[in-house]
Amino acid sequence: MNKVEIKKYLSLSVSCCRFFLKTLCILCVLCGLIPAQRRNDLGWVWQNPLPQGNALFSIQFAENKENGFAVGADGTILATNDGGFNWKAQTSPVDGALSGVFVKDEKNAVVAGARGTVLLTDNEGKSWRKIETGVKDHLYAVALAGKDSQFGWAVGTYGRILKTSDGGETWKSQKSKTSEQLLKVAAFNAQRGVVTGANGTILTTGDGGKTWKSDKPCENSAMSGATFLSARKIVAVGYGGCVARSEDGGETFQKVNVFSRADFLALSFADEKNGSMTDAGGSVWLTGDGGYTWLPFNVRTNPKLISLFFADRYTGWAVGESGLIIRTDDGGYSWQRLSEGGREDVNDMAFYNDEIGWSCGTRGRIWLTNDGSDWLPVYSDTAENLNALNFVSSERGWIVGDKGTILRTNNGGASWGKGISNVTEDLLGVYFASEKIGVAVGANGMIIRSNSGGAYWERIESGTRTWLEDVKFLDDKRGVVVGDKGTILTTDDSGLTWKKIKTNLRENLYALSFSDDKYGFAVGAGGTILRTEDGGETWLDQESPVKMNLYAVTGYRRSEAVIAGELGTVLRTGDGGRTWEIQPNITSNSLQAIVFRGGAELWVGGRGGTMLKRSETLSTIKVSSPPKAPPVLRPGIKSVKPKPRVPLLSVPDDGDIQIAAPPKKGN
Repeated sequence: MNKVEIKKYLSLSVSCCRFFLKTLCILCVLCGLIPAQRRNDLGWVWQNPLPQGNALFSIQFAENKENGFAVGADGTILATNDGGFNWKAQTSPVDGALSGVFVKDEKNAVVAGARGTVLLTDNEGKSWRKIETGVKDHLYAVALAGKDSQFGWAVGTYGRILKTSDGGETWKSQKSKTSEQLLKVAAFNAQRGVVTGANGTILTTGDGGKTWKSDKPCENSAMSGATFLSARKIVAVGYGGCVARSEDGGETFQKVNVFSRADFLALSFADEKNGSMTDAGGSVWLTGDGGYTWLPFNVRTNPKLISLFFADRYTGWAVGESGLIIRTDDGGYSWQRLSEGGREDVNDMAFYNDEIGWSCGTRGRIWLTNDGSDWLPVYSDTAENLNALNFVSSERGWIVGDKGTILRTNNGGASWGKGISNVTEDLLGVYFASEKIGVAVGANGMIIRSNSGGAYWERIESGTRTWLEDVKFLDDKRGVVVGDKGTILTTDDSGLTWKKIKTNLRENLYALSFSDDKYGFAVGAGGTILRTEDGGETWLDQESPVKMNLYAVTGYRRSEAVIAGELGTVLRTGDGGRTWEIQPNITSNSLQAIVFRGGAELWVGGRGGTMLKRSETLSTIKVSSPPKAPPVLRPGIKSVKPKPRVPLLSVPDDGDIQIAAPPKKGN
């Protein structure tokens, strides 16, 4: 499976009905790979999205509607004291996924997460204490009730139920009589609670958890949430269009026909009548009669909202993938975005110096930066996925994408025009050996070549029909291409003819990089790392510390390289690839682009609009000066001091949810 197919598959899998449970399980396992340091202290800074781009799994606010918390993947905790218009990342004492949060009041909150984690704060999140629970199960939700929120439960994997009677300070296991994954819990008081989980599971108790009654009103559909409307009335929702009500405290449930097979992900009621739920298709459903009838309302971009919370009939919040946070002030009829930045995948990045850079991604997205930090969207005049870019100077650059898309600029990326590729295959890599001569590669063995600065392209025979993923030139004559099933091609005539290099490799190769005209690295599926010392004629297999797919590599100097890949993987070597070290990261998002210019000048980009930059030098690699970017020779290109670029055509409507503005306060 090639890199584009993998990304499309991942997007589809996120949309499937198992999104919620699978995402939590994967992230809980993944976080165990980095035990040495807290992810909050790892020397990375989010540049996009903001305040961060990890998936968020739960959100809740205090009664004042000002103080709230959101938690999510990779130990993420966000806090706000102004209704969500400004968020601050909190320092978590754990690395694992945090899946549930309950806010007691303006200062106190409880968080539950992976490996039996329970965290408490009593100072608005300024500090968090880890509570010993005595279990290693992944906890997915927590809820408290009663005076001062002293009584409640946390639930998780394999039927785990924990109860607290002192506000979360201590926990005791209770017998659930099920081994199903328990996903959500709601507490009405010290005696009454309801739990929902996989395979249609609904558990209710009326005696403080001494006994739990099981019911399956929706057969085996996963149940994603439940809430009490009163001591006797309960509403539960799940996948496959499941909505069920109980009028007798959970003794019996009756299904409600909502005339939909949507997978419902989250549920919240503001009072006994008014409630909301979200579905995997990106809609928010509203009820005004206690859950008997529901109406769907679309949210722009159809985001998958994993958690929903209403403080009153009108004011609510929701969170989801890629760090999305949204708010409503009209009961859920319309929503505004509290998080900033695009959430389209970043597929490639390039920098001219430590300040001037570009990136491109899905749905025709192009960004540029003048300071290495703030990214400006640029109008591209296409909705096709843009997969790779290349610049030969601060002014001239090219981008390639799906369906034969070619874009080019001669003003530093401020505006882009289209080239004529004469092909319809997806293009995955591009490189110009000079301002005139360039090569692009892509699906079905596609190689096209331009000698007109990218204005016009002609097809070149590659000798293969496998997908070709990346191309680099060592000078104006010699170039290398890598692709699926271990394919490596070389040219010594500026891309007019290509020969196949034997590797005995079956894994797909996704990217390559050269530090000079001889030394380079190629990376690919299953942790594959190759090294060449003769300009790509022969390749040596390197020992890799991971089995994840590796999507991007930057080789600098003969013995040093940095690699980025699946699940937030960042690898580094300082000895020519003989040994590799994992660089701890603050995200599990797959990384598909990387740029390194020495010191702390390291950027990575990837899924969900992820853009991260190092805030300090990689600990085991010392670089006294930025490496020179290959190729060694690009004839006829003059070095000109770049000027700051301003997009000639602004993006008046990027298609995303409208940004929220704080409500005006009366005098």
